[in-house]
Amino acid sequence: METRWIHKDIHNTKNFESLGLSKDFLNILINRGIDTHEKIEKFIHPKIENIVSPFEFSDIKKSADKIIEVGESGKTIFIYGDYDVDGITSTSLCYLALKELGYKVDYYIPLRDEGYGLNKESLSHIREQGGDLVITVDCGVSSVEEVEYANSIGLTVIITDHHDINNILPPAYAVVNPKREDNAYKFEYLAGVGTAFMLMMGLYKTLGRKEEIYQYLDIVAMGTIADIVPLKAENRIFTKLGLEQLKHTNHLGLQILLQTIFDDLEEKKFNTYDVGFIIAPIFNAAGRLEDAKMGVKLLISDSMVEAREISKKLIGQNCERKEVQADILEKVEAEIEKNRYYEDNVIVVSGVGFHHGVVGIVASKIVDKYYKPTIIMEEKDGISKASCRSIEGYSIIEGLNSMKEIFIKYGGHAGAAGFSIDADRVHEFRDKINKDAGSKLSHEDYKKPIKIDKEISFTKLTYNFNDELEKAEPYGFGNATPLFEVKNVILDRVRLIGKDKTHIMFDAVSADGTALKNCVWFGSSHHFERLVEMKSVDVAFKLKVDTYMDRFNVKMFVEDIREGNSENNLLKESIDLYDTTFPMKEVIYTKRDIDINSPTYLEYSNGITVNSGKSIIGYLPQQTENILKNLTYDYNFKFKVGITEIIKKDENYNIHITIDYDHNFKTNHFKAGGILKDIKTFILGDLDYNPLQKEVLSTIFRKKENPLVIYSGNRGMKTIIYTMGLWNKVHNKKTLVITGDSLPHYFSEFLDVSDRYFGGYDYYIFYNELPASRIEGDFMVITREDVHVDGAVKISDNLTLPKNINILEEFEVVKTYDKTKTYYTKKLPAKKKEHIIDNLDKFEMIYTTDDILRVL
Repeated sequence: METRWIHKDIHNTKNFESLGLSKDFLNILINRGIDTHEKIEKFIHPKIENIVSPFEFSDIKKSADKIIEVGESGKTIFIYGDYDVDGITSTSLCYLALKELGYKVDYYIPLRDEGYGLNKESLSHIREQGGDLVITVDCGVSSVEEVEYANSIGLTVIITDHHDINNILPPAYAVVNPKREDNAYKFEYLAGVGTAFMLMMGLYKTLGRKEEIYQYLDIVAMGTIADIVPLKAENRIFTKLGLEQLKHTNHLGLQILLQTIFDDLEEKKFNTYDVGFIIAPIFNAAGRLEDAKMGVKLLISDSMVEAREISKKLIGQNCERKEVQADILEKVEAEIEKNRYYEDNVIVVSGVGFHHGVVGIVASKIVDKYYKPTIIMEEKDGISKASCRSIEGYSIIEGLNSMKEIFIKYGGHAGAAGFSIDADRVHEFRDKINKDAGSKLSHEDYKKPIKIDKEISFTKLTYNFNDELEKAEPYGFGNATPLFEVKNVILDRVRLIGKDKTHIMFDAVSADGTALKNCVWFGSSHHFERLVEMKSVDVAFKLKVDTYMDRFNVKMFVEDIREGNSENNLLKESIDLYDTTFPMKEVIYTKRDIDINSPTYLEYSNGITVNSGKSIIGYLPQQTENILKNLTYDYNFKFKVGITEIIKKDENYNIHITIDYDHNFKTNHFKAGGILKDIKTFILGDLDYNPLQKEVLSTIFRKKENPLVIYSGNRGMKTIIYTMGLWNKVHNKKTLVITGDSLPHYFSEFLDVSDRYFGGYDYYIFYNELPASRIEGDFMVITREDVHVDGAVKISDNLTLPKNINILEEFEVVKTYDKTKTYYTKKLPAKKKEHIIDNLDKFEMIYTTDDILRVL
């Protein structure tokens, strides 16, 4: 299978600096349409109160009133569900919510052999059982004839469904569907369980009990994840909060199941993988192989004995499902290889005994392996029933539409569909579907797209960065786990692993020798010999932190590897290093019991240790150590460390620490010249103030006058504010900056900031603000306006930009990088900046950010 790597856009993140998020993380958010401060805040911190009013859905108020009327009259309400996890959770949610209100409630889920949705026989059965009101969940929106029948036998029907609406709505009492055009609510992609939850929320809100409905969010999260709807809008809130609730679920049956399948439940933090690949398949197995009602029985059970019995049976059925699935997959792959179906435009395999409950999963696995549209059919009694899965660029439903005359029935959407066909027409169908796909797909379309969210420096692959990525959880459909690329990696200790040796494990090593150990590429054994021969590779991967011997290990879970064929962008690496976001979280390990309040510091030697007094507490991981060393030696930055949490484990104590810039200025000088020199070194290192900055400082310290600085562009005025703040702090003087602009947060350690003037300070700085009246005492005005201020000496900036300076935005500078050209940014190491500044007129052209203006 060939692949093609697609890189997403790089964005200017300057407007989001105040959020304290890394540029890498911000780029991921912006590429996903989360591109304002408000959107980012709501995305990272989903809240219950952000769930929209249920009454933005057409017919929810009407439905709630009818449910109350029927429920309080003592009549029976039936929930009519579907046999997948969305249907099971929807049914359970409504049953539990109505039972909580004291209503008489029952439920019905058809067997898979009955087919999806409402049918007349089941409606008659419900009526015979005394049902008065039927609430459908995850089905019903296309059941026009069936609803007409229900009406004729005296049943009232409320439909909740999330599937596409055909030309007309069924003649039900009410239809709740996020795809209704007359909804005030405009997000169309709720799952069936999310739609049912909005109805129950409307009901509880009508009864003045809205807060109680949130106890079911864990059930809502399970169905939402299992139905693979986009984890956006309300779906994200349901899932985020529901996963948090899952660990401490109030539902006995679910408690018992989770205790049975997870050994580490006490420490477990649930994610979408746990639900989608461990929990949901257990519920799905019942509907695939036997009766989905068993899943509902478990979720609504209040008997520990019953819950244990059902859990055991469901887990057993899931094991059986896996065996059936593995057997069918093996047979399908054998057919593909035997008949060379992998050469076709669409892979079509039909077989007797292919259980219809698992052929969809098998089709998905074949797509994963060959990256071709795949159709797997179960042949029985002269009829072949198919599950179809497609790839990007080919709508399977459009393909089926082009030959609808050969089907008994069919349906679906672009990515997945199903149909029934006479078994003797399978060959005809194979020819037609291959011809259709061949007319629409090119060779390029059969290359699996590897969509890279961000190219990232190897150095950034840390526990801290993974912790930041967790802010965007839960990941899933519509919010995929980010995919990164690192360039020019050396693979060491490449070996085959797994029972059948089908996976590859290796250590990824960067140019400076930093290693991520035990990285994994699943199902990739056929690449083994190729990887062993490669000297340098580019890796597309998802970042993963796992735990071994009670220690966290950062590693790559590989999506693809290709030969490295490009040189490192040294400019980008410098910028990425400089842009490391602090404070940084990390974990170190010790066998000793440490006082959490112990004063700590970093000790630089062969490695960087975290010390308390004369004792070493622990060693920083190599990745974090390299970041701090490079920032210390190349940029003159200083750091401090503090303990935030200590967790005792079986193997060691896990010491959670926070590392941050140390902006604490100290000087041993008493004379002004020595103090100012120390301040300059603290702020600029070996660089010097620019001519404008020198003139301002000379006006203050030599002439003893108040400067009025008229400037334009990025001329380093915050450096002047920084200098005066530190000077005044050393002399125990209070400084107030009057400004509406943002200043670095650490300025607050030595000066106060306000948008208005207050008395009681020793020194005032008006930054892009003007005094309203004459200021008595010492002050400075920094402004872009050419104005007069009483008591101040005007200093005008007369900079003429050299002709060999080409100013660009930072992301443009990175994009245009060429090692033969000269580039400047404040984010270069100090020695490189000094070299460029000292030889400014010797370069033919300097491509630079506006940082160059700070040094001219």
